Amino acid sequence: MQYFVRTMEKHKDSAKVFSPELPCSALGEAKDRAKRIVMDSPPAKMLQADACLRNRNEVRTKYRCWINERGEFQERALV
Repeated sequence: MQYFVRTMEKHKDSAKVFSPELPCSALGEAKDRAKRIVMDSPPAKMLQADACLRNRNEVRTKYRCWINERGEFQERALV
């Protein structure tokens, strides 16, 4: 299994990839890194970060955080 963080800009018209996947050693590290990336980004970017798990060819998003249209931080744990 491999944990990683992926980030993208979330606008109504696009989902532009912000950076390459960032590998992490554990899910907790991936969640912390995702949250830090979003919190440190300018609100106007409306950045979203996902903490994901890759097992062979399957990718599952376990945590998602983002900045919404009002510039507020939002987060959700995904099962």
